[in-house]
Amino acid sequence: MRRMAIIWIIMILCAFPSAVFATHHDEWQRLDKISDQALQLAKNKRFEEAKDVLNYFSDEFLKLNARDRLKSMDEWRAITITHENALKAITASTLPAEDRIDQVVQFRLVIDAVHSNYQPLWAEMEPLIMGAFQEIQTAIESGDEQQFQTGLQQFLHQYEIIEPSVKIDVEPAWAKKADQDIEQLQSPSFHTLDKAKQQEQLAQMRQDLAALFNHMKKDEADSSLLWVMISTGGMIILTLTYVGFRKYRGEKQKARSHEEQ
Repeated sequence: MRRMAIIWIIMILCAFPSAVFATHHDEWQRLDKISDQALQLAKNKRFEEAKDVLNYFSDEFLKLNARDRLKSMDEWRAITITHENALKAITASTLPAEDRIDQVVQFRLVIDAVHSNYQPLWAEMEPLIMGAFQEIQTAIESGDEQQFQTGLQQFLHQYEIIEPSVKIDVEPAWAKKADQDIEQLQSPSFHTLDKAKQQEQLAQMRQDLAALFNHMKKDEADSSLLWVMISTGGMIILTLTYVGFRKYRGEKQKARSHEEQ
């Protein structure tokens, strides 16, 4: 009876981390769905309803103590800033509808980046980002300044939408490199370079951009899930070892009793 009681206790301890992980996951999944609901309403230009959902998200975020489960202050700042910007935009009737929607998209992508364990939604914008950058390269090749400015503004706008999410999911060195490239692209000194040098720098910038989508931290297994697997596996091994040891000791005592008889 004592052995069975110990085994039951160990089994409960094994299940506890998994239960906690599942609870946290479910709570974040709920917040993720709320942010998606706000986006769908915004896309349908139901801005008042989208505003109500964004406010509801804030209430639920506080109620679930979600801040305590974030991995860093960077995640907290990204959520806070993009949520505030989305609320301001959604209630600004003077802003074009597309600009209001884009702010909600930015917030939605951040929540997904925090919640997702694998391929984040912002990575799906790679064709748009790279397509806008291609427009810049084409303009440089043809020497069309107007096309360059149009492509640059389109690229900067698209990248601005994913930037907060990029900095959650990508190693700081890669994100910093992209920031430096964008700063250089907007610098007056870029226009003083000859065409060959401009094309060379653009080719390197394109590689740096592609690296953002190829070096996402989400490729790694979720650390909390790994902890659950390791701790649960350790408990199981401990249980089996204990049971095996008790069985071995019982057989030894039984054999000794037979010898004494």
